[in-house]
Amino acid sequence: MSETEEPGDEPRHKDRRPRDPDLWIHGSIKKHRHTDALHFRPDNDFFRLADPIVRSQRTLLGYDRLYVFWQAVRNVSDVPGSAAEIGSYRGGSAYFIAGAFVRRTGGEVPMHVFDTFEGHPQEAIGERDRFQEAGQFSATSYEDVRAYLSPFPSIRIHKGPVSASLAHLEEAAYRLVHIDTDLYEPTIDCLEYFGRRLSPGGVVVLDDYSSTKCPGVPQAAFEYLERANGFQVWDMRSGQLMLVKR
Repeated sequence: MSETEEPGDEPRHKDRRPRDPDLWIHGSIKKHRHTDALHFRPDNDFFRLADPIVRSQRTLLGYDRLYVFWQAVRNVSDVPGSAAEIGSYRGGSAYFIAGAFVRRTGGEVPMHVFDTFEGHPQEAIGERDRFQEAGQFSATSYEDVRAYLSPFPSIRIHKGPVSASLAHLEEAAYRLVHIDTDLYEPTIDCLEYFGRRLSPGGVVVLDDYSSTKCPGVPQAAFEYLERANGFQVWDMRSGQLMLVKR
């Protein structure tokens, strides 16, 4: 028992200094809901934006992953460029990112949102995606997400496979990119496209990096970073990988 523990306290883990990286998380992010004591921890402004999105089930991301975007937006506020999200599903994380920019910068940032709105395309599923199925994540629609994101006029929504959509996208710089496709091919296509266009100081957040159900995602990240220079690489312990352009 440590000096700060009282009899009957439940230890967080049997080993208070675990070697297993999956045990390095120190408690729930929601314990910060009612305190502003630490300036760089989740505050009331974060929860005011996140709570209705999580409760509406507009996103499959939890508070921990949304807080990664909250921090990323804070750190790219002065970086030039647009934002992008690939794999928006029901629009919740796109709404959060757009709302976080408004709160942090006082105005909207141009943002591109990509999704098939019909689930995984059969042709995008390869041998590295053995746990994924065609049509997975199809419980959404373009019309519904367009209406949901309508409070942000600067958002442009692109329907269809992202690799095809990128071929017709006008040239631009980017400050924040969220890639959440679960699949190898669209993930590496997005890393190649947006990595070249990311402004110095810009951030890519790659979702499901540590998910055992998405082995194509870490494979795509590894292959891309083997040949792409100029990135800091951060394992966020939330299942996401963060790349920061030097």
